[in-house]
Amino acid sequence: MIKLVFLVLAGCFIAALPAAFAQQNTGTLDVFIKNENNDRIFPQGVLVKIYKDLEKTPTQEILSLENNPFSVSSLPLGHRYKVEVYVNNMYASVGFIDLQQSKQNLEITIKNFGGMRLNVFYKDGQTPLSGAYVVIKSHDGKSWHTSSTDQFGNSIRAWLYPSIKDGDYYYAEISLGPGLKFTSLPIKLQPSVAQEFKVITPWPTIIDKLITVEVYNSTKTKVTKQDGVFVAQLFDSKKNKVAESPVSDKGLAYFSKLKVNSYALYIKSKDDTGNLHTIVGKKAVITEATNTIKVYLHNPELNSDHLDCNCVAFRLDDIQDFYLAPAQLAVISLFEQKDLPITIGVIGGVIGTDQKLISTIKAGLASENPIEIASHSWNNKILSSMTKKDQEELIVKTNDKIMSVFGVKPKTFIPPENVFNNETLSVLKNNGFTHISYDATEVDPPPFKKSDFYHFPILPSTADLDANTGIWRPLSNDTIMDKIEQSLFDYGYAVVMMHPYEFSLYENGFYVNKVNTTKVKELESLIETIQSKNLRILPIGSIENYDMVQNVTTNQEDVTANCNCLAFRLDNVQDFWLNDVQNALLDTLDKKDVPITISVIGKFIGDDPKVVEKIKEKLKDPSQARIANRGWEHIDHTSYDEEKQAASIRQTNEKIRKVFGVSSVIFVPPYDTFNEDTLKAARQNKVVYFSANIAQEKLPFRPDLPRHIPSTVSFANLVDDDPFLSGTIQQKALQKVRLSLTQYGFAVVSMQPSDFAVKTDVFENEVSAEKLALLEALIDDARASGINIVLLQSVPAMLDESKLIIPDWIKSNAKWWAEDKIGDVDFTKGLEYLIEQKIIQIPTAQQGEGTERKIPSWIKSNAKWWAEDKIGNSDFVKGIQYLIQNGIIRI
Repeated sequence: MIKLVFLVLAGCFIAALPAAFAQQNTGTLDVFIKNENNDRIFPQGVLVKIYKDLEKTPTQEILSLENNPFSVSSLPLGHRYKVEVYVNNMYASVGFIDLQQSKQNLEITIKNFGGMRLNVFYKDGQTPLSGAYVVIKSHDGKSWHTSSTDQFGNSIRAWLYPSIKDGDYYYAEISLGPGLKFTSLPIKLQPSVAQEFKVITPWPTIIDKLITVEVYNSTKTKVTKQDGVFVAQLFDSKKNKVAESPVSDKGLAYFSKLKVNSYALYIKSKDDTGNLHTIVGKKAVITEATNTIKVYLHNPELNSDHLDCNCVAFRLDDIQDFYLAPAQLAVISLFEQKDLPITIGVIGGVIGTDQKLISTIKAGLASENPIEIASHSWNNKILSSMTKKDQEELIVKTNDKIMSVFGVKPKTFIPPENVFNNETLSVLKNNGFTHISYDATEVDPPPFKKSDFYHFPILPSTADLDANTGIWRPLSNDTIMDKIEQSLFDYGYAVVMMHPYEFSLYENGFYVNKVNTTKVKELESLIETIQSKNLRILPIGSIENYDMVQNVTTNQEDVTANCNCLAFRLDNVQDFWLNDVQNALLDTLDKKDVPITISVIGKFIGDDPKVVEKIKEKLKDPSQARIANRGWEHIDHTSYDEEKQAASIRQTNEKIRKVFGVSSVIFVPPYDTFNEDTLKAARQNKVVYFSANIAQEKLPFRPDLPRHIPSTVSFANLVDDDPFLSGTIQQKALQKVRLSLTQYGFAVVSMQPSDFAVKTDVFENEVSAEKLALLEALIDDARASGINIVLLQSVPAMLDESKLIIPDWIKSNAKWWAEDKIGDVDFTKGLEYLIEQKIIQIPTAQQGEGTERKIPSWIKSNAKWWAEDKIGNSDFVKGIQYLIQNGIIRI
């Protein structure tokens, strides 16, 4: 990657030297590197070492050249210097000069580049291997070129520096996916010619043996004919079906005549009409060594450690002040307009003075789907060439800079040039990083598993860099989507790398500060294509939590759901009143790691530094605190018309932005009262979440905006000694939360600062230790009971994701029916009851017209597995939907 990095510290050091001393004792060497055709060499991939006299250790090293010509300053006069040039990590040439004057020139001529194209074949040496991924690397493992083989097994020609020195060479990694890689013999590249290199892989054209698939009903028992009729299918990475086999009554399927490759293996059940229904899938790497593949129908965790995020993250690198800023702004603004998150890699040494860029990023941080700021280190220096101490210094400096400019601490790291080592990983973990993203062609990511540190590398990108010219060659959306699909197949997720260059205009040999609107439009089209495929767009830092953020689409509108989640809402926060109590409460929530939504009264917030600074501190971590709008004054808004209510919300939002530097998308009406005008006013102000009280709500689950997340119980009610409940106050509080979960599927506790204040005749600005202790006890008890404590605005998504709630007696019915203890009629009557009661709702348009009441055997198998907790509610409901859609059950 190309980055513009200003070496500010070095410049200050030179300027600080006495002028006479600098002129008398040191000089500057201006170096120009050209090829045999007298063409200027593009600096990307060029490394320079400067030696003084006969010394063995370089006086200076330029590990990543950024300009050509370039200057080497602060060289002591009166010495002979040797300047070695390396290109693509190959020795290129050397120049010598006696430095006697304060400024001298040196020209170094290197060989012309050579062309390398690989012809890749199967083991027989005659059959071309198409669709293989080819990475050309130098002898030290650095990647310089990537491409795929065509139908003739040919890669795209790479023009690289020749390997003219003993010990210098290239090699190729040929890959058919993770776990299927072959490394070629060393390749010596000659200058000025286009060479062809034949690579024979160890893979046969066809695996000439039978491969057995064992399908298990439990961890030890294979399926039988009593479990149903099953089919095994194999698909390649392009989603083409390549093989199919029935599963025998002994639970076995067989494949033969396969090619070495990575496949998707699906086990599907067949109903009486011959329709197939996917039961389980897994990724299967098939080679000559493969004999048996085991698949577990009801223990999917045993099938693979493959992540199944079905998600895409976009990574915009090289974020810095002013340089190509219009393109940076255009890309960031596009994601903000579409209400989508993006991960941006910030270079610490060149950020903080471009106010337009800074304000745009800050607005993105405060949006509903906030920007994720990743560290791109301090400058363009490759970290693996440094000591661990020096790496840590740059990483910590960047963290401090990002915190001072944006008020956040990055958790994701993007190494310069995508290069890092084990010491880099150690430094990152020691400094609180949880994610790293790099080029998958540089390092193979480890297998995914839940941990405290994640590798999410990139495979697709929006452009490729031509190392000879320094020009980024844009890729078509079709090519990018192919790479995204490949990454999804290989890893279960895709991270797309972008740079400001490909979204800037290129004029007179340089990228300029003008937006390439065509490429921005193409990016918008790519995003829409991704969304049309039901792929979720997430920041890199959320990929491993895909199961917490995915939106499950359903045609059922009024399904009873339970997210088993609890949220807290602190209302009526304002200046000067009970500010010590408010802050003590927020400190307690911090200590207990509990997220909180803070609703503020617009007219009475912003002048009390004790309140403002505490809230600002909380808002630094968006996962722990969000701010809500409580209206301009604490007045029942139903006494206002629509326009006055809208003005109250708007004025408070403006105050929130001014005081706290964030935007609010949550409205909490005063006194929890509202009418239709309130909702219209909220929509005028782009309110996304609306939180009143459950007593005022008729449709808390309504899917349209704003999403309604009412409070279900007040803290005062929780700690009230209810005579109709047994146990201590602490035990009763947990019972009330559980009752809320049962009734509504979620619990939101509304709190007031006064709930935690000592009261004599009036509320004192003194904390009630007893009330605070009850809150802490409730938090501990809820977590011990398995209740998730979440942000208020997380509740709708978690409700959308939660499984269907079906009465236990239906499960008993299913078991009896599966065991032939009751007949089809009794079983379908139970299902019809669920539909009539709207526990399960199927849109009328989906009802079939048939009258046949014969029930397929796979439905019976589903019912048995469900009754034995081998499949979930949603899988069981799919069977019910089938019955309805085919007219077997009539509503």
